Amino acid sequence: MKRTYKFVAVSTTGILMFLAGCTPPGAPPSAGQSADVSAAAQGLNWNNIDYAKLKGQTVTILWTMTGSAAKVRPKIEQAFTKETGIKVRNIGVDYNSVYNKVMTSEMSNSSDIDLAEMDTIWAGDYDNGNIAVNLSNVIPKNVQAKFTPSSLRSVEYKGDIMGVPWYSSTKHFYWNNKLLHEAGISSPPTTWDQFMTDSKIIQQKLGSKGTYASAWSWKQAESLTCDYVGFLGSFGGQFFDANGRPAFNSGGGLKALQYMTDLMKSGTVDPASLQWTEEDVMNAFAAGKIAMMSNWESMYPALNDPTQSKVVHQTDVGLLPGEGSVRSAAVTGSEGISLLKNSKHKEAALAFLKFIASREYQFDEFNDEGQYPTLRSLYSDPKVESADTTHTLGKIEAEFQYGVNRPNAPGYVVWGDILSSDIHSALMGTKSPGQALNDAAMSINGAIKSAED
Repeated sequence: MKRTYKFVAVSTTGILMFLAGCTPPGAPPSAGQSADVSAAAQGLNWNNIDYAKLKGQTVTILWTMTGSAAKVRPKIEQAFTKETGIKVRNIGVDYNSVYNKVMTSEMSNSSDIDLAEMDTIWAGDYDNGNIAVNLSNVIPKNVQAKFTPSSLRSVEYKGDIMGVPWYSSTKHFYWNNKLLHEAGISSPPTTWDQFMTDSKIIQQKLGSKGTYASAWSWKQAESLTCDYVGFLGSFGGQFFDANGRPAFNSGGGLKALQYMTDLMKSGTVDPASLQWTEEDVMNAFAAGKIAMMSNWESMYPALNDPTQSKVVHQTDVGLLPGEGSVRSAAVTGSEGISLLKNSKHKEAALAFLKFIASREYQFDEFNDEGQYPTLRSLYSDPKVESADTTHTLGKIEAEFQYGVNRPNAPGYVVWGDILSSDIHSALMGTKSPGQALNDAAMSINGAIKSAED
């Protein structure tokens, strides 16, 4: 999911606000994409694009383009046009409009859009609905190997690759060293068991000052599902079994929600978490009111800006805790760009996808927009390291090895609300974790069947 961060200092408190969208394991198995869309990929050759033939064509791309992106991205595209002769037409919208516009275009059988943004939770619909071209046999295996694991997994569904990775993103672990040291804790926890123990110590020693050990984005919304996905991965859970039936209501999925409810009951979590999304958690962390949080990348450099933050040079970022044999797990927020089935400029569109996967494009997006690269090699590239004024590049990249997708089965846009509602009920104490997940599993199983009919 595309996220942009905007920090605004609130004059009366100095607390920060940012605007964000929360852009798992796995989806139910099925037979894969139908033959007509697979056939749409025939004749496309990543390594043999006829640029001379394509000169003068125009590729239209639908994607989130708000804020700085509206100025930055067209400048980046000029380099592509200069090199290839292919023009780019942008349809820039807010994130929440992308999916509906893609579906409207598909229903009207329109060929006006060649490329479209794809959040990982839409991959099942793009594939099952025959909306986008399966690029599994178009993108060479050696090229696929160049992407960060989290970004490549974000564009996959049932083994099909439904787009080219656009940017890398997961949640990360942030902590306030000053508060941890005041509580007598020398280093951040690396397991969730230790997190619980440390949280109780922090609360005992600093709670009288109005400090909480942590806060979470556990409002009944997609942000809650994002955090549940991370915990499910940490406890070794899975969303679906080999037969495509919901499996999150037992094993690691049940352990995950039980841990979340235990944490909520421990008195170490700011109670407002049940009404908060990521921006609220960021506000509290920047104000020095909480010691630890899970949040997206791009928290820096604002956290070290004295005009915006009360915790300047007190904080750090690293791997989210794991549990047992799982070192870490974090929900993926990476996205991709898909080639739509109805495009009449497929080869020109593929040329632009190849450009997006290039070092030049990925560097410019990082340098100009703070969008983290999909190419592994860039994380050790001296030019990229020099552009990283926050000095957190390596710490951010490390979590990308442990990304876990939300369940991108068909209909997730609808049934995702069911999951967050039942999880929230457990955190509120109106349902037990077992009952909440059983209820969700039953409803989701029915919703998936309806979406696939």
